[in-house]
Amino acid sequence: MAMRLQLTDGCELLEEWAGSASQAERNVVYEALFAVGDGSAFLIYDIFGDRRDPSIFIVAVKPNLVLKVMLRREDSSFAIRYLGPPDDRGDAAGTTAPAHEEPSSSEGA
Repeated sequence: MAMRLQLTDGCELLEEWAGSASQAERNVVYEALFAVGDGSAFLIYDIFGDRRDPSIFIVAVKPNLVLKVMLRREDSSFAIRYLGPPDDRGDAAGTTAPAHEEPSSSEGA
């Protein structure tokens, strides 16, 4: 059974990123966010776990664009933690601290 998740945090990161993104990039990211929300992202995208935090997942939206989300199973929600290019050191999952990343702590969220 698929789990429906609600986006509860990280909209400011999305807005900041969208200000400089092309319409095509915005479209693929919005599609990925809907897929995370309806539980189909694992069927559509390459998904990587973050070695540092088991609640963080990295969605490979395009070869040069990743979306990091933190899943909160206890309240059926998720938060955007990073949106942008993968780490420039060659880490395909973008698991180091890029420019538009928020802390993964769920405190205060």
